[in-house]
Amino acid sequence: MENADLLARLGSARRYPDLERLICAAALNPDLATRLLSDPAAALDLPEYVFRISPAERALILSIQGASDIYEFASRLHEAIQQRG
Repeated sequence: MENADLLARLGSARRYPDLERLICAAALNPDLATRLLSDPAAALDLPEYVFRISPAERALILSIQGASDIYEFASRLHEAIQQRG
């Protein structure tokens, strides 16, 4: 099965792969998750992680306030992306 056919069956291509990487990394690393919840700008600038986050994606991340855990953060980020279109 070719990639285009597979993507058509699964839906669409991943539009935000580095946002996905960020959330997955935070879900696996409690220190990163804590930093992302308390100081997302600092979390994005940690030297041990390289996320190619666009300015628009960074603004979405920084707009998430008051999430109690990384799962709520991810849910709110997803909602923000859906509203953005």
